[in-house]
Amino acid sequence: MDIGTILALVISGCVFVYTIFRDNTKDTDDLLARVGKLETTIAVQNISITKIEADQDKMRDVLSKLETQIHDLDVKIEKLITILQQRQP
Repeated sequence: MDIGTILALVISGCVFVYTIFRDNTKDTDDLLARVGKLETTIAVQNISITKIEADQDKMRDVLSKLETQIHDLDVKIEKLITILQQRQP
């Protein structure tokens, strides 16, 4: 083998290694960007879930109060019906 062939093999080997390194670096950057986006999405969803849970607790309290008020109204209506029935001859 002459020096030209050896030099061509070394250069092509270097280009091959550079191509593999460049492709892996590009893939790594792309994957890091995707992971960052996913982490952001998960953080936003966790905050949304926390807010929904807090709102759900508030709604339970409100519904409990409404149930109590409806029950009180039901008792009052029953009393009125009883009074009206007693007044009829």
